[in-house]
Amino acid sequence: MARFTLVNRAQWLPIAATILFTAALTALLAYGMQRASRLQSASAALQLASELGAQPSLLRSELTLIQRGLETRTYVGDSLRTVATSNTASERSFKELAARINEAQLQRDAAISSRLNSATASWQPINQQLQALANARSDQLYADSVSGSALTLRGQQLKDAVDEVLTAQTQQMRVLTTSLGELAGALRGAVVQNGQSLRSLLLAGTALAGMLLAMMLYFALRARRSQAAARNAQHQVENILGTVREGLFLVDREGVIGAAHSDSLASLLHCTSPAGQSLEDLLRPLVTEKTLTAATKYLGLLWKDRVNEELIESVNPLNCIEVSLARGQSGRENRYLSFMFRRARDAGDYLLVAVADISDQVLLQQELEQLKSSSDSQGELLLQLLRIDPQQLEALLVSANQAFRRCNALLTAPGKEASKLREKVNGVFRELHSVKGEAAALGLEGFASRIHQIEDILAGLRAQDELSGDQFVPVVTKLDDLIGYAASLGEARERVASLPQQLPGPQQRQTPSGGDETVPIIPTLPSAPMQAAALESLLKSLAGEVSRAYSRSVQLKLDGLQDVPPEHANRIKDICVQMVRNSVAHGIEAPEKRAVAGKPPGGTVRIKFEHADADNYGLLIEDDGQGLSYEHILNRALQLNLLRPTQAVEMDRAAVLRLIFHPGFSTAKTVSEHAGRGVGLDVVNAMVRDCGGRIGISTAPGQYTRFKVLLPKSATLQSSAA
Repeated sequence: MARFTLVNRAQWLPIAATILFTAALTALLAYGMQRASRLQSASAALQLASELGAQPSLLRSELTLIQRGLETRTYVGDSLRTVATSNTASERSFKELAARINEAQLQRDAAISSRLNSATASWQPINQQLQALANARSDQLYADSVSGSALTLRGQQLKDAVDEVLTAQTQQMRVLTTSLGELAGALRGAVVQNGQSLRSLLLAGTALAGMLLAMMLYFALRARRSQAAARNAQHQVENILGTVREGLFLVDREGVIGAAHSDSLASLLHCTSPAGQSLEDLLRPLVTEKTLTAATKYLGLLWKDRVNEELIESVNPLNCIEVSLARGQSGRENRYLSFMFRRARDAGDYLLVAVADISDQVLLQQELEQLKSSSDSQGELLLQLLRIDPQQLEALLVSANQAFRRCNALLTAPGKEASKLREKVNGVFRELHSVKGEAAALGLEGFASRIHQIEDILAGLRAQDELSGDQFVPVVTKLDDLIGYAASLGEARERVASLPQQLPGPQQRQTPSGGDETVPIIPTLPSAPMQAAALESLLKSLAGEVSRAYSRSVQLKLDGLQDVPPEHANRIKDICVQMVRNSVAHGIEAPEKRAVAGKPPGGTVRIKFEHADADNYGLLIEDDGQGLSYEHILNRALQLNLLRPTQAVEMDRAAVLRLIFHPGFSTAKTVSEHAGRGVGLDVVNAMVRDCGGRIGISTAPGQYTRFKVLLPKSATLQSSAA
C-alpha cells in the first residue's frame, strides 16, 4: 500500500505542479492581456490625436484653394469633396478618440479629460460651418455670359461662407491645434506608463513560463521516441503527396477539407491552399449552382452505411466537368477535371477525393467527334455559301490567302531572340485578326472560330515571360488546319459557282442571237459603286453581328465609300472592319446605360471617306458612345506592365491615348470573338503606318470617340500599297 501511495504521488506531483504553474501563468496572461488592451487603446488614441492635430492646417489649405478658385472662376469640385471628406473623417476621428480613451480607462485622468473637452469644444463650430460647405454643388457655381464666366448666387454664397470660415475660425483652429497637441503629450505619458506595467507582467510571466517549461521537459523526454516515429511517417506521407500527379485530399462529414493534400492540387485548381475550406466553397467558383447541388446530394449518399459506392459512381456529377481557370494577365483557359470519391472510414470517417486533369482525353474525344461530323458540315457549308455574296466571299479568300502567306513568312523567318519571337507573335496576331473580323461579318463561324483558337494559343505565348521556337509548333499546326479549311471554302465556292451552269431555267438567259448565255456569279472586275455596295453590306452585316453579341442597338452611317480609290480599297475595308468592331464592343454603351446618360437607346457609328487635302485622303470613324477614359487606360496599362508608375505620372493625354494602339492592350474584362485580345487597333495602326499614313484620336468622356485617318495619294505609296 505504501508503494502504491508513493507511485501515485510520483505520478500526480508533476501534474499538480503543472496545473498550479499553468493557473498562475494564465492569471498573469489574463491580466497582461487586459493591460495590453488598454495600451493598445491608448496608442490608438495617441495616433488619432496626432492625426487630428494636422487636420486644421489641411482644412485651411483646402479652404484657401476654394477661395482662390472662386475668385478665378476655376474648378473647385475636388477641393469641396476633399473638405467634405476631411470634415467627415475628423468628426469620426473625434468620436473614435473619445471611445479609445474610455477603452483605455483614461477618462478619469483630469489632464486628458480637460484637453479632450477643450479640443471637442473648439471643433464643434468649425464642424458646423464645414458641414454647410459640404452641400455646395460645383456645377452650379458659375454662369457663362458674353463677357465671361461669373459667380452665380450659390457661388457667391459659397465664397462668403468660405471667407467667413477662414476669417472667423482662425482662433478656433489655433486653440484646436494647441489642445490636440497637449492631449497627444498626455496620451504619450499614459502609453509609456502602461508599457512599463506590461513589461513587468511579461517578465513575471516569462519566469513562470520558464519554470513550467522545466516541468514539461520530463514529458518531452518520454515522448521523444513517439515524435521520431511520427516525423518519419509524416515524411513518407509528404513524399507520396508531393509525387502523385492527381490532387488528393480528405473531406470530413461536415464537408471540410483536411490539412493534408497533394502538391498538385493547388496547380490543378489554381488556388493557394484549400486546407480548412469547405468542399462546397472550393467547387462553387468552378461549377454551376445546379451541378453543386447535385454534388452535395451525391456526397450525402456516400456517407450512408448501406450504399455501395461502386454502384453509385456512375451518377457522380463531378466525373467530368469543364472549368474556367485564370491564366496570368492573358485571360482564362478552359480545362476538364474529374473528381473521384472513396470512403475511408478507418481513417476517422473521411472521404478520399482524387482530382485529375482529363483535358487531353476530352479534347481528343472532341476532335474525334469533329472528324465524324466533318462530312455533314460540308453540306451545311455549301448551304451557307449560297447565302453569302460571291464578291465578298472572293475578297475574303484573297485577303486570307495573303494573310496566310505573310504568317508563314513570319513563322519561318530566322531569329531566336526574345524580341524576334515576340514580333512573330504580334505579327501573326495582326494578320489573322483582320481576317477574323471579315469572316465573322460574313457569318463564317467555322472560319472565325478556327482563327479564335489560334489567337488563344498566341495569347498564351504573349503572356509567357520567356519564349522558344518550340512553343510555336501548336500555332503552325492550327494554321495548317486553317489553311486547309480555307482551301475547302475555295473548293465549295467553285462548286457553288458551277451551279448556274448545271441548273436550267432561271440561271440561263437568251442572247440577242437566240443562244443561251450563262450568267456569271462572281464579277471579274467590279466597278467602284459595286465595291462600295459590297463594303457597305459587309460593314452593316458586321455591325449587326457584333451588336447582337453584345445586346446593343447600333445604327451605321456610311458616306463617301464610293470614292475609295482601288489602291486603298483593301486597306480601307480592313480598317473599317476593325474600327466598327471596336466602336460597337468598346464605345457604344448598353441601352440601359445610354438611357441613364440621356442618350437614345440606339448608338450611332459614322464612317466618312473624303479628300482631306491635295496630298491625302481622309477616313473618319466616329461613335457617340462612352468615350475614352484616361484614368482607365492608365490603370489598365499599369496592370499589363506596359508602364511604370513614374512613367504614368509624366505622360500627357495624347501619349495616354496612344497606348490603345499597343499590341496586347485592351480594356475589355473578358475575351470574346470580337474584343479582348488587344489586336484590333494594333492592326489599324500597322496598316496606316505601313502606307505612310497618320491616325489621330479625339474623345470626350460620355459623348464620343473619333478616329481620323490620313492616307497618302502619292503614286509611290499607292503602288506599294497595292
